[in-house]
Amino acid sequence: MKAIVLLLICVLSAMGFSSSRTVSEVSVDGEFSTTEFSGILEQAITPPLPDPPEVLWHYTEAEGLTQKLVQIGMNSSHLFTGGWYGGGIMFTGINGDGSALWVTEPGLGANEYWTSLGTATAAAQTADLFYTTQIWDVYNDNGTPGDTSDDFMVSEGNSAVSLFQSSSAAPIWVSVNSAPFVCASMDEPGKTDCSVDGSVFASSGAISGHLAVKFYSNTSATPMSIYEDASLAYYPRQLRLTADGSKCIFRVAATLYRVDTATGTLEASFALDASNDCFAISPDGSVVAYGFTAARIATWDGSAYSLTAGAAVSGYYGGAATIAADNETVYFGFYKNTYKSNRILRFDLASSSVIWTYDYPAGSGSNQDVVEWMDCSDDGRWMVVGSWGCDNGGPEVQVFDDNYPTAPVLSIDTPGSMFHVDMSPDGQYISAAGKHVHANTMGSGTDVYFGEVDILGIEDTESLTTLSLSPLSPNPATNQFNVSFSLPSAGSVQLGIFDLSGRLVQELVETQMAAGSHSMAFETDLTTGVYLCRLFADGETATGKLLITR
Repeated sequence: MKAIVLLLICVLSAMGFSSSRTVSEVSVDGEFSTTEFSGILEQAITPPLPDPPEVLWHYTEAEGLTQKLVQIGMNSSHLFTGGWYGGGIMFTGINGDGSALWVTEPGLGANEYWTSLGTATAAAQTADLFYTTQIWDVYNDNGTPGDTSDDFMVSEGNSAVSLFQSSSAAPIWVSVNSAPFVCASMDEPGKTDCSVDGSVFASSGAISGHLAVKFYSNTSATPMSIYEDASLAYYPRQLRLTADGSKCIFRVAATLYRVDTATGTLEASFALDASNDCFAISPDGSVVAYGFTAARIATWDGSAYSLTAGAAVSGYYGGAATIAADNETVYFGFYKNTYKSNRILRFDLASSSVIWTYDYPAGSGSNQDVVEWMDCSDDGRWMVVGSWGCDNGGPEVQVFDDNYPTAPVLSIDTPGSMFHVDMSPDGQYISAAGKHVHANTMGSGTDVYFGEVDILGIEDTESLTTLSLSPLSPNPATNQFNVSFSLPSAGSVQLGIFDLSGRLVQELVETQMAAGSHSMAFETDLTTGVYLCRLFADGETATGKLLITR
């Protein structure tokens, strides 16, 4: 892999790119020997996008509820949003127009109303399964609507977990939390999560004042396990599940915890350098990105995490991170210590180096710009970042193409601040949600965006020739996947799956085929990993990446 990275650097140099970087070495005691980098690519090359990225629809409310979570689910067909002072809202993703399909709020008795409602949402990527965790207080209007002077509280600290399908606001099941369990505040991301297929859901909280996490199966409203730690008087933060739902990894203060979801057993803990919200795990949980004044990466050796790589980032604070399924492509989002600009780092774990950086234009005014959330496609080519924005600064939503990192391929300048972004596994669609006014400004309201990045999804730039290979689906795949492609002329065709070293691991097609569009389904028993699907025809090559999960 290091040889591949060196070859890439040479190719970029030959194309006119120039960047400086340092390779960070980690000593036995975990300290870095590194210097500040300036990995700015000087020559801008316009990416060849046959279908320009665009916002497909925009939902907005000037006041009222503020949606701070926007989960893309069910193969990008739906969005499920949540936040504070409002319920979960279901939208159509692809082919949608920004109209809400339905809203879920707690049930109430006669003359009752809720206050302080917070809704956390989670969406399965490959199944029609959507979760909420809601917290709320209940008041009685005492029979005089509009007059709150004689209202009285009926109950406080109510919370429940619910499972839905996209077609109905009626839940499949509801799990009502009872004392002594109390949910964490559910108005921002990082408090709940579900597996890729929705079979496992995690909801954070506390039991009798100490940390607790409940784990659910999609088949039952009864938790399958609970993890609690009587020594921690904190709620979990930045909670994540591995793609298969088997592990839950979260942060408490400056410590990472890894828990087995089936048993609720703590597997390991790991000391982080600071208590902040820059936190990400790879889909299999083997790589963790974090950091405050430095970008740091820890890796799992089967029994423990250890600091593996990093880079100093002087003058900036860590805001968010995201890691691709190859366990090597890592993105960091840092915000300037003056709160007027952001910096994106693309780190390559295989070479232990920063591949490129992108600096937002410097802003001005009293509003602070903070990186809030990031996500990337499974293959790592596409990445989306959401931030608060500041006066006269960079747009709050930025999408980057790792093949052409000198400028964002899609930017959305929003009225207020973004708190959450999401990206479909193939990198084709993005979502963003946040407050309608700036985070530093009193007020509410919401903005939700759904956009298309590139019709070509995660396929390589080689496929932008007359020979066309469409995105493979499903992606990730387990036992079966579909390949669609177009041939400019009739002739001999070879189609195969290769590992990242270039070795053919499964031959799919070797025959004569007619010109035009073709679509085929294949079965595979390949082990979990990232592979290349390559099409050879008429002296040309088209390549797409395929992620296999088990």
